[in-house]
Amino acid sequence: MSWEYGLKTENLTEEEMVKLFEKALTRAAKATSDPHIAKNRKKLRKNTGPFGCETPDSEPPDYDHIYIFNSGRRGCHLFFKLYPNMERNGRIKFPQEGVTWCMYLDFSYGRDLSPGILADLGVEEPEEYGENFMRELSQLFPHEIVLLKEYEYFRWENGQVVRVVPHEADESGGQD
Repeated sequence: MSWEYGLKTENLTEEEMVKLFEKALTRAAKATSDPHIAKNRKKLRKNTGPFGCETPDSEPPDYDHIYIFNSGRRGCHLFFKLYPNMERNGRIKFPQEGVTWCMYLDFSYGRDLSPGILADLGVEEPEEYGENFMRELSQLFPHEIVLLKEYEYFRWENGQVVRVVPHEADESGGQD
C-alpha cells in the first residue's frame, strides 16, 4: 500500500523538518526487530532531479530538490519522497489549505512475501519499520499531517492476482 500525506509545516524551516524526519527514521529503526535494518543514524538523500512523471502523458514536476529515503528491498521495506507542494512554476499538486510539503510513502513490499520467505529473512512483521516510522513522525512533528491519497495495489492470493482498492481521502484530507 502507498499513501500521499500533506505536511502543514507552518513556521517550521525545511532544515528543521528534515531533521525531524531523520530523527523519526532513526528511532523507528532502533524499535524495529528486523535484523536487516541498520540501527545507526538515518539520513535523507537530497535529489535535484530529474524527477520523472506520474503518467507517460503528464508534464514532469519542476522542483529545486526533493528528499528521498529507501531502506532497500530486504526485510522491512520503507520508501518515501518528501517534496514541496508547490513547484517552481507555481503549480500546486494538492489544493488543501496549509499543506506546504508532501510525502509519498510506501512500505508494502513485504506484505506479499510468503511466511517461509519472511522466516528465511528473519522478518516477523514486514511492515513494522514503516509503522514505527509513522508513529515516531506523528509524535515528533509539531504540526498537522493530513492523508491526501491512498493508492490501490495488487497482491497474490490463492494463485490469483487480487486488486485492493483503498478508501479515497475526501477534499479536507480525511478518510471517508
